Amino acid sequence: MNLAEYSQLDGVALAELVRQREALPSELAELALAAIETLNPSLNAVIETYPERVEMQFSDGGSSAALAGVPMLLKDTGATDKGKAQACGSRIGRGYIATADTYLTERYKRAGLNILGRTTLPEFAQAATTESALTGATRNPWDPRRSTGGSSGGAAAAVASGMVPIAHGTDTGGSIRIPAACCGLVGLKPSRGRISSGPALDDTLYGGLNTEHIICRSVRDTATVLQISCNSPGIGDAYPIANPAMPYSMQPGQSVAPLRIALTCATQSGLPVDPCMVEATNRVARQLGELGHHIEEVKLPIDNELEAYARADSVVWAYSTAREVQRLALATGNPIDDRHLERPTLEAIAFSRTLQLDDWFESMATYNRLRRTIGAFFTGYDLLLTPTVSTLAPKLGTLNSNRDISFDDFMEKTANFCPHTAIFNVTGQPAISLPLCTSEEGLPIGMQLVASLGDEATLLRVAAQLEEAMPWQQRRPQIHAAMS
Repeated sequence: MNLAEYSQLDGVALAELVRQREALPSELAELALAAIETLNPSLNAVIETYPERVEMQFSDGGSSAALAGVPMLLKDTGATDKGKAQACGSRIGRGYIATADTYLTERYKRAGLNILGRTTLPEFAQAATTESALTGATRNPWDPRRSTGGSSGGAAAAVASGMVPIAHGTDTGGSIRIPAACCGLVGLKPSRGRISSGPALDDTLYGGLNTEHIICRSVRDTATVLQISCNSPGIGDAYPIANPAMPYSMQPGQSVAPLRIALTCATQSGLPVDPCMVEATNRVARQLGELGHHIEEVKLPIDNELEAYARADSVVWAYSTAREVQRLALATGNPIDDRHLERPTLEAIAFSRTLQLDDWFESMATYNRLRRTIGAFFTGYDLLLTPTVSTLAPKLGTLNSNRDISFDDFMEKTANFCPHTAIFNVTGQPAISLPLCTSEEGLPIGMQLVASLGDEATLLRVAAQLEEAMPWQQRRPQIHAAMS
């Protein structure tokens, strides 16, 4: 197998080659590392690699494991890899070494995934771009002058360029879906509680906003990794939710009865999304109609909560960021100052010190009202369709926190770029971004589908319908392993 062949296959296809003894895990690892070595100088997506894992040791299942030998990368936050560094995209995290695998990392390894390195992110995964004082700017393979989105931007650049077929991400306000949209990939945010954060954390991290999954190129890859990630609750998980009777890996390709699908491009701020996003959303809506679904244009009924919602997000992000900074400062001995932290992070910490316990409880009450309002809305619809972000991938330097920008302005600019993603971290509903359209200049346009809490099965079935009707697999960015 050569690099061009490797980089055009998804994880399921590569695992099948290993099972059929047509490829060795070591061969796949060597190809992934070669692609990283060749492309990373142009993209700055991978912080470090683990070449000692070329000759991997399967932890369970041998070559018959679900994704045996498939190369992947972990984001520099979230799931930890015992003995490996994790800086959370910040200079204050330099020197931190994980002391244990998380449950999620253990499941990746049991499934045969070969974790070969870690990817870039903005400081503490706060931004909708991947630019930090620690690692610099990560560049979009479709146009290296543009952002990959964030915060899982290193993961997206690595997958879009063909370095690996699968890369881990986290999502607290859209951090899987946004880079998937900017880089022409599939990005699923699972339901709250679906993916265990254990053993050190639970699903109350960032007030319940945060979860983890992957960025990849195919619906079947995201379904397969979802299945291996949540096939049973982690020991001691507080709020596990039931899996469907049929495994997620079997959902793509299953029949779909006609669904009631709501459509909106309207933003809570009132700011319009780019006309090319509106046109693409309407094109996808027409395709869904041709597939037999009923489409209705709507507006989410949360206008009376907008001020409280913005306040709640600021409180939750400030408190949670301050907590994470303190954790790393204690672990590394690095001081909390402007030599180790960016301005919005320092201002978030300062803001957190002005808050009272009542501010946290008021924020949780706001989130509770939003969950119940939007939950009631979804009793009338099976899915919601929106553009994932409001514009094409922006130029580098537009959204980054690594500049002279206040915490408040940074939060506002970020929210304006991704007005349709963060609310579903509040509600805990599953949402997926699919690369269904392109702009006139050939840049990816992602579309978001949202389902009711716990209904990833419907998302995966409809996503597979759209993957067949509006295929994206043959599109290649200008920087790609197949062309190196």
